[in-house]
Amino acid sequence: MNSQKLIPKSLIGQNTQSILIDCGILSASAWPGPVSAKKMAETGLTTPLAISKAVKNLNDFYVTVNPQARMRCIDGRHDPELDEANLGPQVPGGAPGAALAYRLGVDKDDLTRGTFLADAEAMINSFGRYGLAIGGHRDENSTDKEAVGCGAIDAMDVVLARMTDPALVDDQKRVIKVLLGKDFDRDIFLRNMGAAVVVNGRASDYFRDREKIIDILEKTSKKSVSTLQGSHEECIVIVNFVPQTTFASNRFSEEHNGMQAFGYDIWRSFEMAKKLLPRQDDAQDRKRFVMARVMTTVATLMALTDGSQRFVLRMPRQQIKP
Repeated sequence: MNSQKLIPKSLIGQNTQSILIDCGILSASAWPGPVSAKKMAETGLTTPLAISKAVKNLNDFYVTVNPQARMRCIDGRHDPELDEANLGPQVPGGAPGAALAYRLGVDKDDLTRGTFLADAEAMINSFGRYGLAIGGHRDENSTDKEAVGCGAIDAMDVVLARMTDPALVDDQKRVIKVLLGKDFDRDIFLRNMGAAVVVNGRASDYFRDREKIIDILEKTSKKSVSTLQGSHEECIVIVNFVPQTTFASNRFSEEHNGMQAFGYDIWRSFEMAKKLLPRQDDAQDRKRFVMARVMTTVATLMALTDGSQRFVLRMPRQQIKP
């Protein structure tokens, strides 16, 4: 990733293995999602100063992952079953979230066929073959029988609509370029976008029965699904590039008066690409998968937030050049 252009930004925190780069807020334009750091500040739930102080100390809440621990969603809400001494990585939608990225970026099947349920089940089976821990969550506030309580899964049709919204494409591309740097490939971006347009056109068919995903996770791996508590109060989005590390979300919230942060371990997406597509001649598909995973992540944030969250990159120190 080319991070040199970001160096003039405030270097706000560091330790022996990582450095934090403050990229300001996610967007100067209002995204259509409901979670708003701006509204939380206006209502007194937090303050810009509190957010800035929290950002400076983010490195204190990163720990080494346990490879056997269940994968977590990017959600910042309280997980009463979370073992802070044994944390798995955070990615949107947990294990099933990779299924949509694979469909858009890699799958050679006819895009006018298939369902997310079948794609997710196939992805869960792939995780099992490669020894990758799965995971997902419910929501204590969810009363909809056709919902699981995970915004990254329940709102996947909305995510796809945001991804293909002409009014949001330029902003989406801007954020993706920040995340991928010199690895951003315009041709792959447009290819994946075209696939997203096709799948979005049949979203009602593709996403039907998606609520069954959590049942499949629970049957596949005991204790892989938790039930999150409380409401969304995420004021920060952290994208973590430091391999084998993850965010201690419960501890962060407890030590910051209930403030929450979305955490995305982007290194896990690169790792998954290598596991799922291991051959030398899979190189192009690996790039397509990572691009699709990042695209779905940004679109998920567009579906969940209004873009007013602070946007922070956590990167390996050796990648930062003066």
